[in-house]
Amino acid sequence: MDVPLHSLPPHLRLLAWPALRGVGGPVPLDVVVPDHYSSLPTPLLAQADGVAVRFPAGPAPSDAALLTLLTSQTTTPELRPLLDIVVGMAIWDEALRTRGVFVGNAYLASEDAVGALLTVTGVEVPGSLVGHLEELQAFELLYRFPVAYKFRGVYGAERQCRLNGWGRLLYRHLAEADGAGLPVATWRAAVDRHLGTYHEPYRVALDRAVRAVDEAPGETWDTVRALPVPVLM
Repeated sequence: MDVPLHSLPPHLRLLAWPALRGVGGPVPLDVVVPDHYSSLPTPLLAQADGVAVRFPAGPAPSDAALLTLLTSQTTTPELRPLLDIVVGMAIWDEALRTRGVFVGNAYLASEDAVGALLTVTGVEVPGSLVGHLEELQAFELLYRFPVAYKFRGVYGAERQCRLNGWGRLLYRHLAEADGAGLPVATWRAAVDRHLGTYHEPYRVALDRAVRAVDEAPGETWDTVRALPVPVLM
């Protein structure tokens, strides 16, 4: 039975990632790609009409069954490093709120800032970080777009990144599954230590950056880039 990939909720679409990349593994999801799409890169395949997930004969698995598969310790190794990035970004937002640095959901100021965050957590992501962020964007799990003029004061190539609601939902499901084999507690402790050390610089810089948005956008950009993990509000 073929089911359009887009008909699955964004976090469950991630199960198709290994097959879209042509990488074998124990994840029992196959994909059907029209011949004229066969040369497309993974991010475009994740968004293309006509790409479908193929299930065995009979009714398609329920979302609950797919979620169980997604959060199983058999599956999660096949979905790293994308899961590592999602969890790291979610932990970061969680810690900023817990420590009273920012009450909303912060944007990481660039793809390099995502890399700086992963360094804090101790995560080493193989391959291209930018490529993985493009894939997460294609699966509709995060927002990623050029830094807004109000922050930078000029237009540039940097892209601000933040998990969306589906990305945060994926993190909650993984957390409810006790990390699904991921060292979530270790990463959370690393972020907490980092913010414990740099709490005041973040608080002061972000307060200054928020006030500068309307009056001096370039100052906002310069201020946040001086932080160990540049953040935009």
